[in-house]
Amino acid sequence: MSIPALKFKQENSKQSQANELFEKCLQAYGDDVENLNETSVISHVLFDAVEVGNTEFLVKLIRFDFDLLWKTRNSKSIFHIAVEKRHESIFNILNEIGSIGDLIIDRIEEDGSNILHLAAGLAPQEKLNAISGAALQMQREILWFKEVEKVVSPAFKEMKNNNGDTPYVLFAKNHEALRKEGEKWMRNTAEYSMVVAILIGLIMFPGEKADGLKDSPNLVRVFSVSSAIALFCSSTSLVMFLSILTSRYSYNDFLVWLPVRLMIGVASLFISIAAMMVAFSASFWSDNHNHQELPLILVVIGLFASVPILCVLLKYRLFVDIVRSTFFRFQNHRRLL
Repeated sequence: MSIPALKFKQENSKQSQANELFEKCLQAYGDDVENLNETSVISHVLFDAVEVGNTEFLVKLIRFDFDLLWKTRNSKSIFHIAVEKRHESIFNILNEIGSIGDLIIDRIEEDGSNILHLAAGLAPQEKLNAISGAALQMQREILWFKEVEKVVSPAFKEMKNNNGDTPYVLFAKNHEALRKEGEKWMRNTAEYSMVVAILIGLIMFPGEKADGLKDSPNLVRVFSVSSAIALFCSSTSLVMFLSILTSRYSYNDFLVWLPVRLMIGVASLFISIAAMMVAFSASFWSDNHNHQELPLILVVIGLFASVPILCVLLKYRLFVDIVRSTFFRFQNHRRLL
């Protein structure tokens, strides 16, 4: 059996087990409501659902008994665990319960940490692995911290835990290694892309026209415009990549400025590669459109032309990830309760 099929089978098995547990919880609750706190069956399953991020199952439990929102495990409510485990959909339930949510998240743990201290911790590895590139992982961590910061009281932002750390200090301590990895990833990406931008600029800067272009004004116009676009865009990408290399790489730089500069640099590089191919095609066609072996030549040239196109396709995924992470930060919240 293949790995995806095995994972799918395991997920279905877990889902069926969760449904069975839910039915048992309902039965236990109906049989003996007064002894529910002693048996704590539903409470136990509630926090298991939060740990794994099973939002659908969690919503069913809360709809069944709204008082479950007040339950805690090791001084942590379901929202504290959701923040710690980076379960966005569970955390968004806070927006649906109003002032009750403010009372729940104001709880302090035994070590003096509040919910913002939990957001300052490093995300689980499986959450980080879902994001490409250490720089975008760093950006996501900052975004998550700021999302949690919006819902806490101002006093919590400067509150110190038993170790004397505020949430901001704790965030810096826990994410220093990731920040360094993000800086290294960003520098390597900028350096490799800058080499391509320089090569395109050197190729297109002379702007020499082929002899056959003189007989075709339209091809001359196409060649001139595409050469200019390639040169300007390669220069733009070069400036963007240089600004990345000279950045301070502070935590706030990873939030907007570094991803936006990388996005502009990569987009400009895409355009310059495309414009260079258009200029080459115009020049090649003007010299060989009357050649008897033109079809064979076009096939050979097409094979070699696929190399820069492949480069664009490889960078396309990076470009999409940057845009999604920067401008489409979190899912649109839909009402669950």
